[in-house]
Amino acid sequence: MKNFQNKTKIIKVSRQLRAVARLAIIAWVLGIVTFLLALSAGLRDGGNERTIYLALGGLTEMGLAIVISLNFFRFFDRLKNGELFDAKTVGHLYSAGRWWLGYWVVDCLFIFIGNGSLGTKMAYSGGQLFASLVVIFVAWLLKEAQELQTDQTLTV
Repeated sequence: MKNFQNKTKIIKVSRQLRAVARLAIIAWVLGIVTFLLALSAGLRDGGNERTIYLALGGLTEMGLAIVISLNFFRFFDRLKNGELFDAKTVGHLYSAGRWWLGYWVVDCLFIFIGNGSLGTKMAYSGGQLFASLVVIFVAWLLKEAQELQTDQTLTV
């Protein structure tokens, strides 16, 4: 009975987190539109390098954010459908973590190049790195738990 109640709670929370991931995707798409407008304004103003650079960087980061949010959406969608902790579900979580790590690398390069070449004054943050590593670790942990459970069922 307890397992059924836990599964019901996971499905309920996953439904809500799936909605949050959907809203994030919508927000990132609106961000892309905003950066496209900034890019066109930068090109119209005679090719302002700084504006163009910031707009292209924003477009790149928004695109990566959409991919990350889409992987979280798929992960929570599978949990919502009761497909708890199978290989495909955990794969979506692991993929979100790897893309998030890639996002951090792109962000660091963007800041490094912008601060060095264009004189932007952007600060580095370790939050993205930490969050991506936590997501990757949790996905790895779930994968190991799957393998332990499989080994136990084969042993019995």
